Amino acid sequence: MKPDQRRMRIYPAISKLDVEEYDRIRNAVIAVLKKRGLYEPDIDELIICEIASNVIYSRKVEAFLDADSATEYTYSRMIDAKLKLEKAIEAELRELALSRRERLDQQGQGEFWSQLRETILKSKAKGENK
Repeated sequence: MKPDQRRMRIYPAISKLDVEEYDRIRNAVIAVLKKRGLYEPDIDELIICEIASNVIYSRKVEAFLDADSATEYTYSRMIDAKLKLEKAIEAELRELALSRRERLDQQGQGEFWSQLRETILKSKAKGENK
């Protein structure tokens, strides 16, 4: 099975147009983990996939909010969705960090957390500039 087919099976809501962005976000998070020697594919893959998907969904919500077609009702619903997606991304990043807590000292854990957050923020910013 090709990687695109596997990804589409796990996250069928990711369109084929989003696959490139999905891969870029996913690979950026994996690169941070590998750089620190902390990447464990069997444990991390599902969390990383959720992070990448939620970043894409968050960006789509932002695009809808920026559109002139948003009504008061849809705007408030989309703001609620955006906040929930941001909370989910934070929880997923925290889950990645916590799963490594035993192997990291206190200082290293903070640095690791900061690197992951920075990677996600950069990924979001790159997608917004498209």
